[in-house]
Amino acid sequence: MSSLNVLTKRQEQVLKFIYTSIKSSGYPPTLADLREELDVSSNQAVLDFLKILENKKLIKKEEGAARGLKILKKGFEVLGVKTLIPSLGIVAAGPFKYSMEDLEWKEFGDAKITDDIFLAKISGDSMIGAGLADGDHVIIQKSQEFRNGEIVLARDNNEMTIKTLVSDNGRSYLKPENPKYKNIPIYPETRLIGKVIGKIGGKRK
Repeated sequence: MSSLNVLTKRQEQVLKFIYTSIKSSGYPPTLADLREELDVSSNQAVLDFLKILENKKLIKKEEGAARGLKILKKGFEVLGVKTLIPSLGIVAAGPFKYSMEDLEWKEFGDAKITDDIFLAKISGDSMIGAGLADGDHVIIQKSQEFRNGEIVLARDNNEMTIKTLVSDNGRSYLKPENPKYKNIPIYPETRLIGKVIGKIGGKRK
């Protein structure tokens, strides 16, 4: 779908404004920004437009977040523009390290991109044996199922790391692909967020 026939003029205005805000500033607009753009006085009027776009599966709204708006793949197709996907910023490829979660958005033209895809920029050299070097942007797919040997993004509270998941005789741990680093145990509070399925500028080795 490449036309805007599915939208009214006002709905089109809202969707385009969300896209322009993300592309130019790196952030979705706030309700106040949208009120000003639409020249309306109430948040409810804005929320009504957002609900319509969400029902059309063009955007997703995260409750409780001031800028919790995401354009879905269908929304980019309707606008006729390349997909913008979120990037986590810097994620450690060493021991657990705090992740800079000021999301950036990067233009991505791959037709295979889906709504559960995001990017993460690697910091460190613990995964060089898997072809993931310091500064690489990796493509991560959110998942709830993980298999032995997959490279995963793991989170422990507000700290993240990318490692190979190893399950050995009932024991699971996160394995670096560099002999300089030690394995990382998986604790009850550890959460596996997604799996690395590729990287920008080349395939994983």
